[in-house]
Amino acid sequence: MQNVRNILLSIGAAVAGTKLVRAISDIEVDDVLSPIGLARRRSHVAADLALLGTGVLVGGVLALVFAPMSGRETRQRIARKADELGDAAANKLRDLKDEVRPRLGNAAHASEHAHQ
Repeated sequence: MQNVRNILLSIGAAVAGTKLVRAISDIEVDDVLSPIGLARRRSHVAADLALLGTGVLVGGVLALVFAPMSGRETRQRIARKADELGDAAANKLRDLKDEVRPRLGNAAHASEHAHQ
């Protein structure tokens, strides 16, 4: 029963998102600006932003509906992965420093001999 509910919610969110995109994409910037005496060059920014916003909304709803874990578990997993990535980045930076330091020392030494 829960799966049927989730599927129906997903379909409803997709339909609502589609209707929202159509409604927003039908509104032109000039439709808003012309009553106050303004106009602008044609651009598709508003439609693109509407599509982006709708995609974010539908994606968020679907993520919540089909999330395999609870919010607490998901936050803990994200925090754990962020820590792992931070540690990996710190290790790479440390390795890079260890690799570059001798080369910089050799370059400085060669530069001193060249100037003498």
